Amino acid sequence: MNRAEKNGVYRIWLYLFLGSFLLGILIMNMGNEILLGDTGIFNTASMNRLKYIEINDGKFFAYVLRQRMSGCITLLILSTTALGLISVYGVVLWQGTITGMLITAAVIRYGIKGLLLILGGMFPHQCLLIPGSIMLLGWCLENYYWFHRYGKGTVPYFRSRRQQFFHQGILLLWILLVMLIGCVLESYVNPILISDIVKIF
Repeated sequence: MNRAEKNGVYRIWLYLFLGSFLLGILIMNMGNEILLGDTGIFNTASMNRLKYIEINDGKFFAYVLRQRMSGCITLLILSTTALGLISVYGVVLWQGTITGMLITAAVIRYGIKGLLLILGGMFPHQCLLIPGSIMLLGWCLENYYWFHRYGKGTVPYFRSRRQQFFHQGILLLWILLVMLIGCVLESYVNPILISDIVKIF
């Protein structure tokens, strides 16, 4: 895809994310009696556990890395299939809905402190994981187009298959490096911040 095509795709993703974000807010407000009950999201018991939990950094890093990379690998595989396009847009919709639900739940339960909890839960790793995820989605979309559109009357952005593979390979390595650093921050830095924030609840 050229720059103009990518900008168009990013605009569509933004609209989808905002729409699903509002959907997440609606779902949480309509189902707050179930989702925000005594055993629901951000309940008192779970917040108390966070205050005193001791994390094994090595095991937690392995868990985070496995969770993040399994999602990446799944998207990479799907991008080569007919489900590639659906999976990319599905991820955008899912992330928007979950984000809307989490922020709404935190605010309903704890007000301004809930926003602080969400921000603390995102920092600093999401500063890398969010742009890394966007780049990964773009990579998967481009890969899907290469497999299913180029060669069928559409002129590819790169002149040869070798140039395409080289470009895709270098970009994928960069994306995975960004995601890996984000996982390190999520495993070793974020728990320290969260343990301090939950003490005000």
